[in-house]
Amino acid sequence: MLRAAAKIPRRGCLYRYKSSVATTIEDPASALSAEIKRLRHIRNVGVFAHVDAGKTTVTERMLALAGIVHRAGSVDEGNTVTDWLPAERERGITIQSAAISFQWDWHNNRKGDDYEANDSVSISLIDNPGHVDFSVEVNRTVAVLDGAVLVVDAVAGVQAQTETVWRAMTRPSLNNHNPVEHTVERQDHAHEPLPCLAMVNKMDKEGCHFGSAIASLRQKLPGANPIPIQIPLFRSSSTNKAGIFPYGVVAASANDDAAGGGLSGEFVGLVDLVHMRAVLWPESSNVSQVENCVPQTIQLLQPVTHAAVDPDCQVTQQALSARSNLIELLADCDEEIAELFLAEQEPDNATLRMALRRATLSRKALPVVTGAALRGKGIEPLLDAIADLLPSPLDRLPPALVCLEQGQNSSEKPGSITVGHPLHPQVLAFAFKVVHMKGRGGSGDGRVVFARVYSGELRERDCLRVLSPPSPGERTVVPRIERIGSMLELAGGRFDRLESGVCRSGEVCALVGLKSVVTGDTILMGPEKGNKKQQKKNNSLICLAGVAAPKPVLKVRLETDSTEQQTALLDALSLLTVEDPSLVVEEVESSTLLGGLGELHIDVTLDRLRREFGINVRAGSPSVSYRETIIDDMETAGLCNFDKTIGGTRMQAAVHLLLEPTWGDESEDESACMLLFEPIVAVSDRAKTYLGLDLESSDEDLMLRSELFKSVVQGCQGAMRRGPLSSYSMVNLKCTVLNIEAEEGLSSLQAMPGSLRAASANAVATVLSENRSLCTVLEPTMSIEVSLPNDYVGTVLSDLSSRRGNVADILVGETGTNRVASKALVRGEVPLVGILGYSNSLRSLTGGEGAFTAEYKGHSPTSISL
Repeated sequence: MLRAAAKIPRRGCLYRYKSSVATTIEDPASALSAEIKRLRHIRNVGVFAHVDAGKTTVTERMLALAGIVHRAGSVDEGNTVTDWLPAERERGITIQSAAISFQWDWHNNRKGDDYEANDSVSISLIDNPGHVDFSVEVNRTVAVLDGAVLVVDAVAGVQAQTETVWRAMTRPSLNNHNPVEHTVERQDHAHEPLPCLAMVNKMDKEGCHFGSAIASLRQKLPGANPIPIQIPLFRSSSTNKAGIFPYGVVAASANDDAAGGGLSGEFVGLVDLVHMRAVLWPESSNVSQVENCVPQTIQLLQPVTHAAVDPDCQVTQQALSARSNLIELLADCDEEIAELFLAEQEPDNATLRMALRRATLSRKALPVVTGAALRGKGIEPLLDAIADLLPSPLDRLPPALVCLEQGQNSSEKPGSITVGHPLHPQVLAFAFKVVHMKGRGGSGDGRVVFARVYSGELRERDCLRVLSPPSPGERTVVPRIERIGSMLELAGGRFDRLESGVCRSGEVCALVGLKSVVTGDTILMGPEKGNKKQQKKNNSLICLAGVAAPKPVLKVRLETDSTEQQTALLDALSLLTVEDPSLVVEEVESSTLLGGLGELHIDVTLDRLRREFGINVRAGSPSVSYRETIIDDMETAGLCNFDKTIGGTRMQAAVHLLLEPTWGDESEDESACMLLFEPIVAVSDRAKTYLGLDLESSDEDLMLRSELFKSVVQGCQGAMRRGPLSSYSMVNLKCTVLNIEAEEGLSSLQAMPGSLRAASANAVATVLSENRSLCTVLEPTMSIEVSLPNDYVGTVLSDLSSRRGNVADILVGETGTNRVASKALVRGEVPLVGILGYSNSLRSLTGGEGAFTAEYKGHSPTSISL
């Protein structure tokens, strides 16, 4: 639950917080100190994973341990807190990200282990979808989180969507904020990639292998440096001296070998390598009840001498070896541990824990824990690790800010905190998600806005200014004035009113009554009475960069039974596109086209139209979103003349331009996939000079101030919306206008800018039609991963070949080991059109035992005629 407190005055000596360890404050007893302490105990964390890796089960167990629910829900039973949509509970998957807040007692510090005061943390947890069709949910939650938990299947290791969410967390574009030219301060104020923990889940599953899962983290996630801070314990049939452990309990290794990391037997617990203690969970038939899963803790070392309690114990020996490996790996990431390692000194628990925290915050290490969430094992240590290792809002840099007013500079003094820092008094919040709930929102459509407050505080009845980030070349949008009706606490699908009515910096909240807010909007404090100087400062036009939604790759045609139903359909789709920016609705030829990221995405949307809005929709067959591009340079033969008389008015201009592909340098293989980018239009200095434009001005300024420049750019862009081969939109090319001339001089163009627009469009169309052989059609290509029994590999490979698939990797399950021997894994690339409806075909080919996941990889040149 979000907590309320008084507004913090600006006082004392403030320094920018890169770490919560080093802080300088003049008055430790001030309200500022209390505010810093509050912020240090906040964790905004997201749970990410591939489909069916167990992230929702992990979340549900966390809520049960925190006392939010009396018993942990089950995905199979459809009674989880965070999967609250009917479609989620029926399909057993997460479709919408769901947020919930709770308190967690910090177990590592409860007995005074260097942190007696830090006994509880407030965790705002967001459970994210694992299916690629709902990747927009991942993109916008990554933008507001401070840390992440990556859940990995102990059998499958890193899978396709695991790699996708890893890229979302660590991509160099600094989450959703694209550094732009005009920022309040330097570009390093953009959001950093997320520090992360990894959990190897499903250690109770047949064929689990802790070492292989860690090896897959190292091999498949770029920049990941997995460091195991736990090792699993199994009850094995081997003869093991009982000692301080129950008979038969042995420890696995983190190494990638069958003898160490893949022990067979019942998963019973783990060893915490930082504190050198074993945690054993009892077996219970009712694991949903937290009271039946209270673990037993066994210390492996003496408290004073640090000597082994039982030197001959296999668990102790394996734990000492794993701890030595942990220290050695950490020495490469942290200078303090490196000094102790070289001096052959053993770090104490607090030193090791703080070094792990520093390495995690700097993303030099990926701490790895283990567990079996379905059995209620391993979640308490995971929550402790979230508190110990993941960042608070003070450990993160302020977000990137876009200045919307010319000549506006930062008013902050050098060395002071900036807008967006959690200690800054000015309100800055980001609307990262919008849902519609009947009877909840004050806007008539039930709109509820989820927002992250970066600085300042929001209260019920506050008057706000809402700004949408402008598109390139677009004039600054006038701020919209809104008022908060009420606030809701974060509780998954249960939305109760927030009693305190206040959301402070570093927290996430749900706002009711905002009628026009959409995903990506920036929220600032509205006009205030009082000090004019302070009012002017608070009214400065700054905004966050927003969230970019992936473009649809699939479209279906929608039909209804009546005109009344058609009107209701358009109204419902307008609400759904506000909730999900990756949905695109087009009205063409008296019909409605719905675009999405895949078949499941479209199916879920149609299901919601029927359930929530009562609209009976008929959908046509899916159609793939094709594009066109060029494979080589093409240039007009000098000036391409356009001369027409329309309505007695002569429109004449000549344009010389060059088209260049922007994807040829990415790969020498023409069949390589490429991500799509809109065409770039540039105007040479020679053409600008002829038009009398200022060469020092940016293209963005010229688009706003010069009608001639705008006409040239829009003419080229309009012509590239229809390619020469199949009339698909052109992508991934650059159009450079080299020269412009007019028979009657510049004055004729100024009097009739439309002639310049028509001439530039004509030049693009002419050069494309004359060079059709240098054009190609692009089709969406999917990265596919098929899991199937060994006996059906040949059949599936033959089928993929008939679908124009390109198989890159085949892993056949080994027999005679403790791994899952009957399963094979096939990875490759297949055109999207080739796998429409593939689920039914795969089940038929494999006797119902095959499963696959597909992720959009990019568009690639097609070899078939369309």
